[in-house]
Amino acid sequence: MRRVAVYQGSAARGDKKANLATTAQAAQAASALESDVLVLPEMFLTGYNIGLLAHQLAETPDGPSLTEIGKIARRTHCALVVGFPERNGTNTYNSAVVFDARGALVSVYRKIQLFGPEEKKLFSPGEELVIVDLAGCRVGLAICYDIEFPETARELKRRGAEIVLVPTANMTPYWEIPTTLVRARALENAITVAYANHCGQDGNLDYTGLSGITGPDGIDLVRAGPNTSALLIADLPSAEGLTLSTQLADLRLGELQM
Repeated sequence: MRRVAVYQGSAARGDKKANLATTAQAAQAASALESDVLVLPEMFLTGYNIGLLAHQLAETPDGPSLTEIGKIARRTHCALVVGFPERNGTNTYNSAVVFDARGALVSVYRKIQLFGPEEKKLFSPGEELVIVDLAGCRVGLAICYDIEFPETARELKRRGAEIVLVPTANMTPYWEIPTTLVRARALENAITVAYANHCGQDGNLDYTGLSGITGPDGIDLVRAGPNTSALLIADLPSAEGLTLSTQLADLRLGELQM
C-alpha cells in the first residue's frame, strides 16, 4: 500500500441509495488520485444517528448494498472500508466491511467498544480484532471508540499491523479525540492511523469532523477541518522511516516493561 484516502462527509439518514452514490463518487476520485484504499465514516451506508432504524436497515455481508460496494471497488480499482449495520441472526453489529481493489470481500470487523447507552442498546459488541492483508500491507481495523483505548492499537501493532483504518462518528464536545488521542495511538505504536469522520449536524448530534491521516511519528500527514466535506489523500511513510519508527516504538515498549 502506497497511498491511502479518507472521506469526510455527511451521510443521508436512512438512504442507502444516496450513500452508495456518494461512496461511488468518493471512490472514483480516490482512484483518480491513485489511492490504494478509501476509508469512509462509521455506519456511512445508512447514517450513524438513526436509532432503531439500524435494525431495519441492517444487512448481511452478502446483502444487496454490500454487493454494490464490492462492485464499486472493482469498478474503481480502489479498496474500500465502509461502515454499516450488520445483521447476523438476531444480532445487529456496528461493523465495517473491507473490499479489495478487485471487489472481493476481505473481511468484516465488528465494533468491540460500544459508546454510550444508545449504542449498547442498539448493537451487540464484537469480540475479535481483525487484521487483513490489503494492497500488500498488514492492515488493522478499529471503529471510533475502539481507537481511544491504548490496548486496541497496541494489540493490532503486536499482531503486525502497519496501518489502522478507523471509520468513526465522533461528535462534540469530544474535540480532542481526533487531534490528541488518535495522534497518540499512532506515535506510541509507530503506526499510521487513517481516521474517517462525519461532519455537520445529524439530528441531535454535531460531528467534529477533523478526519485525518497521522504518520507513525504522531505527526499529521493531512487533516480536515471541522465542518466541510473533504477527500484526504496521503502517501504512507517510506519503509526506512517505518523501520526507524518501529525501532523507537519497540524501545519505548521495552522501557515500559522493565
